[in-house]
This record gives sequence, C-alpha cells and structure tokens, in this order.
Amino acid sequence: MAPKRLPDAEARLPLLPPTTPGTAREPSSSPTRRSSRAGVYEPKPSSVVIREQFHKLLVALTALIVLLLALDAFWNSSPSPLGSGITAAAFEEGLRTCAATAAQRRDWDRVFLEGGKPPSNSRPNGNPRHAVLSALNGSSTPLLIQHATLWDGLGNRLQNTDIALAHGIIVKIGAGLTPGDVVNAANAHANKLAKSLRGPKVAFISAQDVEVVDVQGRVVSPGLVDMHSHSGIGSLPGFWGDEDGNEMAGGPTNPYLRAQDAINPLDKAIELIASGGVTTSLIIPGSGTLMGGEGLAIKNFKSASNSVNDLALNSGMSLDGEDGKLWRWMKMACGENPKRAFGGQGKFPGSRMGNAWAMRAQFEKARSTLRAQDDWCETAESLKSQFKNKASQYVASRYPDTLSDESLVALMRRDIRLQVHCYQTNDIDMMIRNKHEFDFPIIAFHHATEAYMLADKLAAENISAAIFADHSLYKREGYKHSVRGPQVLAAAGAKFAFKSDHPVLNAQHLIYEAQKAVHYGLDEDLAFAAVTSVPAERLGAGWRIGSLQEGFDADVVVWDRPPLQQGAHPLRVIIDGYTTLKHPLVTSQPPTPLPRTPAVSPILDFPQTQLPAYTVSNISGIYTQENQILKGLITVENGIVTCIGLKCTPKGYLLNLNGGVVIPGLIGAAIPLGLEEISAEESTSDGEAGTQDALDGFVHAKDGLRVGGGGKLLEYAWKSGVLTGVVAGKGAGFAQGVSVAFRTAAERYSDAVLKSDVALHITIGNNAKEGYAKSISSQFAHLRKLLTTPPASPDSPFTDVLAGKIPLVVTTHDPNDISKLITLVSTTAPKVRLVLHGATGAYLVADELAKAGVPVILQPPRCQQESWELRWCKPYGTTRPSVYEILKGAGVKVGFTVREPDQVRSLLFEAGWGTVGEGIGDGKVDAEDAVGVVTWRLADAFGLEETGLGRVLVGKRASFIGLDGGPVGFGYKIQVVGDGALVTTQPVQA
Repeated sequence: MAPKRLPDAEARLPLLPPTTPGTAREPSSSPTRRSSRAGVYEPKPSSVVIREQFHKLLVALTALIVLLLALDAFWNSSPSPLGSGITAAAFEEGLRTCAATAAQRRDWDRVFLEGGKPPSNSRPNGNPRHAVLSALNGSSTPLLIQHATLWDGLGNRLQNTDIALAHGIIVKIGAGLTPGDVVNAANAHANKLAKSLRGPKVAFISAQDVEVVDVQGRVVSPGLVDMHSHSGIGSLPGFWGDEDGNEMAGGPTNPYLRAQDAINPLDKAIELIASGGVTTSLIIPGSGTLMGGEGLAIKNFKSASNSVNDLALNSGMSLDGEDGKLWRWMKMACGENPKRAFGGQGKFPGSRMGNAWAMRAQFEKARSTLRAQDDWCETAESLKSQFKNKASQYVASRYPDTLSDESLVALMRRDIRLQVHCYQTNDIDMMIRNKHEFDFPIIAFHHATEAYMLADKLAAENISAAIFADHSLYKREGYKHSVRGPQVLAAAGAKFAFKSDHPVLNAQHLIYEAQKAVHYGLDEDLAFAAVTSVPAERLGAGWRIGSLQEGFDADVVVWDRPPLQQGAHPLRVIIDGYTTLKHPLVTSQPPTPLPRTPAVSPILDFPQTQLPAYTVSNISGIYTQENQILKGLITVENGIVTCIGLKCTPKGYLLNLNGGVVIPGLIGAAIPLGLEEISAEESTSDGEAGTQDALDGFVHAKDGLRVGGGGKLLEYAWKSGVLTGVVAGKGAGFAQGVSVAFRTAAERYSDAVLKSDVALHITIGNNAKEGYAKSISSQFAHLRKLLTTPPASPDSPFTDVLAGKIPLVVTTHDPNDISKLITLVSTTAPKVRLVLHGATGAYLVADELAKAGVPVILQPPRCQQESWELRWCKPYGTTRPSVYEILKGAGVKVGFTVREPDQVRSLLFEAGWGTVGEGIGDGKVDAEDAVGVVTWRLADAFGLEETGLGRVLVGKRASFIGLDGGPVGFGYKIQVVGDGALVTTQPVQA
C-alpha cells in the first residue's frame, strides 16, 4: 500500500539536524579517505567507521522521530476514524444530494424559465394524474368534441374544430375527426405508454367506447387557472374549525408551513369552483404573516380516495423529473396585513421597516444554511477523492439540512416558485431588493394594485402581477388601483393574471374578472390568457395546462356562449378527461350582443357642466319605467324632464346619442356610499352606531353623509351610472338606523339629499347578536315588542314604521326567519311595509313572499355559501332556474345590490347576469327586467315613487344615463349622464 500523502505543510518539515555555523560536515558517501599525501588513499580506522555508522543510525533515528511527530500532528489535526465520523450511508446520501444540487445549478435558470417540462418534451408516461385517478375512479370515457370554436388560450381561435380526449390527455385536434380517429390516436398513446418502463398500462379502446358531443359551434377552451385561492384551507360554510389559512401563533415568519397539511379535500367549494370552468387552483396560505408557508397547486376534481394527495397537480409524477419538475410554491406577504396583525397587538413587526428586517433576518438564516451545505459538499467531495471509501470517518456531521430552513433554501435553489402578496410600489421595491440581496426568484406579486406604476421594472425582472380587475377600496393599499392597470402592464411587456383570492371573490366566477377587464379596454386575447395560459406558465405548468394542445392534460370547458360575453357559464367541464359538470347542450344559443352605436356628439368641454336646458336626441330606446320603452328624445329644463318621445321639441344644448339607449339612473342600495371611503381606515368612515341609539331615533344616515372632496367611491358610483345612493348607518347589531337617499355626484351636502328619511333598517340573524339581543330568539322578541308596543320616544323611527310612512328593511337570509318575519308582521302590524334584504334563502319561500307582497333585495345576487346562514345559497350556474327566476316566477318584486362598496361600478353588470338564465314559464328574464332590478324595483321597495327616482318621467327630476347600446352587457359605455341640470359626457373610470 502506498504511504498516505501528507499535507503540504507536513511534507516540508526538515529531516536532518541543521549544520552548526562554522563547522564543516564530514562527507558520508565514501568508505575511504584521501591521504594528506597526494594520490595516496588509506583505509579508515575501525573506530572512525564505527563512529560514522553510529552517526548514520542517529540521523535515521532522528528522521524517523520527526516523521512520527509529523504523522501524529497530521492525525491529531484530522477527525479520528474511530471518533466523530458519520456512517458511510449518511455520507453517500449527502454526496448524492450534493451531486443533484450541482447538476441542478448548472441548468437551473433554463429549467426555471421553461417551467420544468419533461426533458424529452414528449411526456413518456402521459398524464400521471390520470393513472392515479383511473385506479381510484375507473377509466375516463374517451370523448370527441365536434364542431367547436376553439380558443386555445394563446390567442388563437379556430372555427369548426374537433378535439379528441383519451387517457387523460388531448390526443388529437383537427377538423372532421371521427370516432375512428380518436381510437387511432388513443391507441397510439397506449402503445407509447406500454413501451415506457414506468408508464401506466391503459386499455385499448374501440369506436363504441367513444362519446361524441356536437357543441354546435360553441366555444371550447382550456380549463381556467386560478393562481391565488384559499379553498380547502378555509372551507365552506366558513366554520371557525375549518379556518386554517394563517398560523399567527408562530410569529411573523413561518416559511416551513405547508398548505397541503391543512387542505380539506371535502370542501364543497372545490366542486363549485370547477363548475365555473376553473380546473386548476393554487392554494396558498393567507397573508397574516410575512412568510406564510408553502402552497399546493391542485386540480379541482375530487378522487374517490378523499385524499389531498390525489388533488395535487403533481400527483403521480416521478421523482426523477421524467414527468417534469416537481415544483413547489410559496406565499409571502408584505405591507399592511403583517404589520396590522402583529403591530396591532404591540408585537414586532409593526411597520414596513420591521417587515423588511424580519424578512431579511429569516433569509440570512436560510442563506447561512445554504452556504453550510455548499461548504459540506466541497469538503466531502475532497475527502472522498482523498480517502475513498473511508472518507466518512473524517466528516464531523451529516449534510446540514435544517428543517426550519429547508423551504427557503429550496427557494434559493430554484425549487420553489414564490408568490408575494404586495400592493404598493414601496413594498414591491423592498421585495425586489431582497430578491437580489439573497438571490432568489419571485414569480408574481399578488394583488399588486400599484404594479402598473412599476410596469417596466416588473417586465425587466420577469415578475408578473396576479390582480383583481376592479376590486380596490377595501384598504389603503388598494386605493390607487386602476382598471387601466392591465393595459399599462401589457404595454410594458409585463405578464399579469387575474385571480380570485377565494373566498374574497367567488372563484367559481373567475372568468368575470377577465370580462370586466375587457369592458375597461383590455384586449380580449390578453384577458383570456390571463386566466389560462399565463397563470399556467407562472405556476411552472404551462407545458401541460392552460392551453388546448395535443399532449396537454384533458382539462376542457364547453361554454354556453363566448366566455368573455355577459353571463357566460360552462355547459360542460372536463378535468383529466373526467366530466365534472354536464348541462344539456340545448340547440338554441344566446343571441349575439348588439354592436355599439357611435359615440355621443358633441363631447362637453368640461367633465361636469351645469346646463339650464338640454336635449338628448336620437335615442333608439328609452326605458322610462316598467312596461314602457319609448324612442325619440328627452328634454330637460332647470333639471326637470319636460318631454319624452318623438314629438318633443329640442330645448337648449343638443346632445346626439346616435341611436343609443337611455335608462334611469341606477340606485345603489345598502352599501356605505357617502358614509365610508376605505373600509379598513376608520378615519374615512362615519363609524358604527349602537342599537339603542338607533331605536331611540338618534341614528340617521343623513347626519353622517359626506359628499364631494374627490373621494373615489362616489366617483366610481356616478361614473358607472349609479346616480342615487340609499344608505343606512354602519352597525353590526340589531338596528342600523334610518337611511337617506342622495345624489352620488353632488359636490356639496346642500345639493345632495333627495329624501332625508327613507327606511328603518334592522338585522335578524347571526350578525345581529350583540348586547341588545344576544340570540336570534331575543331579536324576534324585541321586534315583536317594538311592533306591538312602540318606544315612548316621539323621535323613534318605529312610530313612522308602524304608521306605514317608511318601510322596515330587514336584513336576513335564513328561510325559517323569513317565514317568521312574514307571520309576525302580518299578524301584529299589518300596516308595516316589510322589505327583505340579503335574502339568500328567499327563493325557498317565494310563494309566501309573493302572497304577502314583500319585495326582496338580493345582496349579492350571485352568492356563495360562506357562512352557516348562507348555506341556503343556490350557486349560480350549477342548477337551474336561478334564484331570480324562481322569485320572479312566483310574482315577487326583486331588486339587486352588490356586497362590496367598490363593486358599485359593476351594478349594471350584476343586473345583466339576471338576463341570461334559462327561464321556466313566467320566470323568463329579459333586458327590461335587468334594468328594473337596479332602478324602479329598488325605488318602489324604498317608497321613493314621489321623487321620480328609478324612472325617467315627465315632471320629475332628471336622473338618467345614455349608453352606446345594450343596455346590459359588457362593452357598452356610458355616453351621457343627466343628473338634474348637471350633464356629463363619456365619464371614464379610473
């Protein structure tokens, strides 16, 4: 065996003693010595020979001692093979990790950008999820979709196209396909799987196995992809026991938590979300902490196993990357939420500075672990080279892999695709600084209401924005949102996706976000890509989902109308080849929306102009009131409508609507218009009143009303045609006080109020449990007493309620409570004008409401079962007829309002949803109904008939809007607003 190679320091040690200065050393190489006489040599004396031999021995012995000392120093400076080494298995495991990391590092930028598609680009094992599902649910039925208008999610639209699905993938796309073509393509795929060592063995099919669906030209698209959802970690119906989105007790940074450990695969929202065409969702933790933990991408199709593992997008994929990279996802948050959650309790962090430091400290801790791993690998590889199979004996510890740091280290090694909840530019900038300081990638900023202000930077950093189309005024961070933001991002080349943040917005209607964006001017193909191919690519799965291409997962949606059209909803949803929603493909299809008419002319020089007299002419349809649609023109003098129709003589300033339509100004009811600007900023709110003050007559919304001042909420309202607000005070108790009707476009209070005392508002149900009435039974007891024995105070609004002077508006949802209310009021106070508000379960007692003549205000008209009281919600589009159709069919007068204040500008869109249902008998809905639910129906419910609000009538104050078509549907723009003498042309939403 070759001697061990000594380190360089030991090899340079001297082996001979140094020569004494001034003393010559005897040569030792010759056995004889030269005589003093020239040319004569003499033998050395024996004593000399002995002395020289002794000297050689001494030198050799000295060298041996020095060598032993050097070896001892070497062994003492190295780990002892008998002491602190690790097992050979642990050493080899660490080396394998090192090798995998090194291999990944060589190519990680390309893999990250390409999304980790399979190395062969051919998916040798097909759709791995389908193999798992087949074992649990049985094989999917091969499907041939014929005569489709194919939207591929990448901007291409193909007419008269056929799509063949089998074994969980799209096996063929073309024209004129037959069941035989499906068989050939499916069996060719089966042959490929049979040749793969790991591929699932699937059955060969025959033409008799193929289901043929003729969609008659309807749009067929890829399944939608939602890259921000909390379904499963906050299950319906919103029980506290199911709320698992935020881990607040562990401090502000918890990157090591995993959503997969909390997701409830039995959450009914998963199936509902799929019914809207959303086939893939990224489930991520909430934003209460700076680092919430890892998310999980799932398919919204529950397997027979009832296991979250089988929901996972990565289910069935091989560990070696043959089926593509096994991506992980992570959620972080900055800004208001973490600082409010911790600072509000006097804990750290309580500021953006604290947020940033806490993040950097956690990143630095993880980076230290990453560096320790790299150092371990370098040392271990060197020892392996030097000591071969005994190298493990010289390693002091295993590969350093701290569990609490593992997730962040994986992020830094490009194994995780990071999603960051950030709204403001300063927060976005902070995270980009962290990105560069600690060298990790960011996939998307979520919510990102100010991302459009940094569009060029995001494009340069290849960071996308996951955004709402128009949801904004719920907190300061959202205040600078713009509906034009997506267009700015697109112009800069920055990618963006629309997301739900379910249950904040109902993910079942994710397509609604794209529809609204198109309404505000975004290109249709970009809008549709923002819910299909873009989020798929951002999740690292753009090579298998988000587009209709051969070889992609069989995630397919058949739409009842083009998906960006008002009210579009799936007729069939297919996930991994399995049909999860199936409505009849009736032969009749919704009518194509009418084209827009030319813009109004002329355009006023000033946004809002006071005109003593004006005329709007060339109107193709004037929806004046129920059952009356006129044509011609409208004249207004001193703010009062003086003539409507074809025989009117123009007066004053002339505005030509060029064939557009006019409808009454919309009424925004039961949302805090004029009482609040930013929901989370108490300083912008009137505040909450107590029940007793409200019942004693001290709480009137007119006293808290504020208008003008450049507030965004009221501007949202009037620029979208909501010219009147009917609002009551805020309050979570039994009574909220008396509402006021006012002009949303007013700049001064003296010009604002239209009716000072409109109705008394109370609440029955869980939200009304408070000190005054801690139970629902006590709420009814108090109401019974108030109806039979009114308060002694002459100022109590119940005096006017009992006399029938103002309505009693009751917010409640449970059909049991609705029935009790009807009986209580009819038997104790028959003069009371009862109005039902909220009313999720009203459709179940529609006949009782109709018999009692009780109008209903649905809030919201498209509900979700997000609380126990809302479990009666009938989700839109899953079963028909709709709630509105049932109520209308029974003869109930129905109005609509929205839930969130900033959704007021979508009020006319919500009305449009009511026009697209499949009515039964008298339940058929039309455009006149859609106008009515947000105008005259609300006016009648609140007793505003004498004001003329909600109608366009001669002799009444002007309150109308003119549009370039419609009147309901996306794309139709307001051309003129007539608000008394105040006229506006082409108002633009910010």
